[in-house]
Amino acid sequence: MANDRDLAPLLLQRGARFVESGRWARARGFSDELVLSQLCWGLELALKGYLLARGCSDEHNRRAHRHDLIKASHAAQQLGLTLGRSMEWLLADVAPYARRHAIPEALARRPDLLARHDAVSLAEGLVCRVRRALRVGGSPDTPLPHPPLLRRLRRRAGREESA
Repeated sequence: MANDRDLAPLLLQRGARFVESGRWARARGFSDELVLSQLCWGLELALKGYLLARGCSDEHNRRAHRHDLIKASHAAQQLGLTLGRSMEWLLADVAPYARRHAIPEALARRPDLLARHDAVSLAEGLVCRVRRALRVGGSPDTPLPHPPLLRRLRRRAGREESA
């Protein structure tokens, strides 16, 4: 049976797909409600994927964070994820509504929510940072190695394992 850390890439992949769906829907003029819902689901899964990769259990995510983007983002920040002020502002505006599946209410209060925060780009940026953290295994803000360097490092690691 897979351990919880093994679920991290799966959660991130699903989160990334939700964010991609949000971008696709936005570009085609779908409702802001649909777009923002997709982004919130994607952010939740990406954050939970990061938490799993850093050692939190899936059960802990379910009990402690549930659908609360603020709680999940605070926990991820404590484990090294940098969100940035813009993402914090977006989460402050949308998390109370996303937690209780009330996205229409969020948009009724702030009709320009998506454009105001450039929410699609922020969500894509978070997915990229989490993906980088899972791939490199280090800090989410560490740049990825250049591809030829990455290949050399993998070959070298393979030689060391066989020695």
